[in-house]
Amino acid sequence: MKNIFRTMLPILAMAACVWASCSDDKDDPTPGKPALPTIAVSEPALSADNAKAVVTVTPSEETEKWYWKCEPKGQSAAAYTAVTGKDETRLEIPVDMDVTYTLTVYAENETGKSKEVSKEFAFKSEDVMTELVEFEVKNLSAFSVDVVVKKSAKCTKYVIGAINKGYMGQDLEGDGGDKYVEIYKEETFIEDAEISLNPNADYPMQPFNWSDVSATFTEKTLARYALKDRDISESKGIILRSLEADEIQVIIAVYALDAEGKAKVYTKEITVPEPELTGQVAVTIDVPKDKIKLKSFEATFTADESCSRIHVGQSSAELIASGGKSFDNMTEDEICASIVRLGAEVPLAYTGPFSKEFANKDMKPDTEFIVYAIPIDKEGKIGKVVYQKVKTAAPVFDGVGEITAVEFPEQQTPERLPVDITVSNEVEFVRILWDLGTGPGSLDLNWVMSDEDSRDVNWHEYAVADLDELKTDEGGLRITSPGYDYYLRAVTVDKNGKLSEVIDLVEKAGRGTNGIKTKAVEEVPSTTDWTGNGALTLSLEGTGMTDAGMYTADLKVTKGNNTKRVYMVKWAGEAQPGDIDDFVKTLSFFDTFDPEATPTVGAVTVVLDASDSEKTTTEEFMDEYSASWGGDARIYVTLDNDGKLSIADWYIHGYGTKNDHN
Repeated sequence: MKNIFRTMLPILAMAACVWASCSDDKDDPTPGKPALPTIAVSEPALSADNAKAVVTVTPSEETEKWYWKCEPKGQSAAAYTAVTGKDETRLEIPVDMDVTYTLTVYAENETGKSKEVSKEFAFKSEDVMTELVEFEVKNLSAFSVDVVVKKSAKCTKYVIGAINKGYMGQDLEGDGGDKYVEIYKEETFIEDAEISLNPNADYPMQPFNWSDVSATFTEKTLARYALKDRDISESKGIILRSLEADEIQVIIAVYALDAEGKAKVYTKEITVPEPELTGQVAVTIDVPKDKIKLKSFEATFTADESCSRIHVGQSSAELIASGGKSFDNMTEDEICASIVRLGAEVPLAYTGPFSKEFANKDMKPDTEFIVYAIPIDKEGKIGKVVYQKVKTAAPVFDGVGEITAVEFPEQQTPERLPVDITVSNEVEFVRILWDLGTGPGSLDLNWVMSDEDSRDVNWHEYAVADLDELKTDEGGLRITSPGYDYYLRAVTVDKNGKLSEVIDLVEKAGRGTNGIKTKAVEEVPSTTDWTGNGALTLSLEGTGMTDAGMYTADLKVTKGNNTKRVYMVKWAGEAQPGDIDDFVKTLSFFDTFDPEATPTVGAVTVVLDASDSEKTTTEEFMDEYSASWGGDARIYVTLDNDGKLSIADWYIHGYGTKNDHN
């Protein structure tokens, strides 16, 4: 065993030498060559001019050449820059604020390449700004603008708004002379800014929008005028383009607060340019046939990817026509220019194809309209105006239902007109229109009877099963003006929902084409006694005017002999001396007079009761007396101790009292 161990010793010693040699060779250079170089980089700092990143690169002594590159994080397109030598070097690298960069360096010599050293860094603009905020106006067009706001680290929050620059006329002194004051006032903007940050709890309206981060605002969000809880997208926005003004100027104002609550206002003034159709953005309009209704239509707007905002609208050819030309005689350029003029409003943000319904009270069936689009690209350039003619649907009366017979049973009560209508088997409903004003030519009966918006406004619909009720005094047509001629029109709705032709029910009953005379209310003679001899004295104590521009008169009433109560009657705007008696005596309170009744709120009030002897009231008047149309009046009625009435005196503003004219 000893012999074996002696034999193994030289082998183990040799192995140990080999292991040591291999281990040393791993870190040592190849004999005759330098060691691998190393390289170090300092932390990047921002230069004094805020435009460059400054770093110090320190190569090792073994360095023959070193390389560097700096590029936005995630990119790898930049090429390395080579630097010969081993001297410590200061690099100044142009960078943008708020962008994360990656700086990479390595060194090399004839032995090989060092490990890469990387530094990731970013400089925030908010950390180096001297002002609380900075903002820049971009992409300004006749209708749109982008305001890019950068918030510094010292700024806690800010309010931004846009106000049209100029003057407005006011009669500041109340003397009828025009005075002009600036629309934008810094103190007013500050007040509105504070309200925007701290809205009233009872009515939390915010004039402008605010933010606590850097953000971009558009014409849609430069003015808010919405409740606190509403989304910012529901802002009213500011209309940049005015149809009347040749040059429009707008003040962009920012109210910024620091951490201590100190505020500063920053403003910029912009001049809104005239519309120029220089953009290349394209847009198409599609109006599906099934979306065209009697008084509305729906259009789909599709623009290319360069579109940022878009005006859409509808108008008539007559409104687009200008310069004394009809629409059909206008050139394409003239039409586009006129449509651009109509587009003086806040455009919509465009994010993709969208549909919009066009409907308003002025739209009529079977009428041609113009739907248009004005696209704006991401640089604020207005693209080609696109328009399309659309004709609203015409009423269709192709139903198979029929009113076969009509009779009018004798009317028993003035309030209800019974009518007996017989229909064919195909009828499911009958639409009836009855009114004083639907004689020949007064309405377009075709579209009214087919218009669903007219349901329970112009006409009522009755199921066939309910027609029997119309025959009765209780279920007949309700008459609001008894004794007058009523016109009655009707259509049927068949089981497929189709309408029959409009017919005259009175004519169908064989009673002519001039409507039907309804039963008058039997007049009950008034039992009110107007032979009273109550007396009073009325005097005008003074006149004036309210802040709202209303005339005032101080009227003093004093009871005379045999007077229990004095009523005052208000008559606004049409009082003529000769008409006063008829006006007062036909008022419902006096027509069915109850001496114990108290007048409800309205034209008649009690001025002096049994316990009062005199009273002065200040009355307000809208109109002064004119012989042509009259004026505002106060009329005084006495109730004597025998329960009889008398019109004792009156005052018409600008005319005077009954016995003392101005």
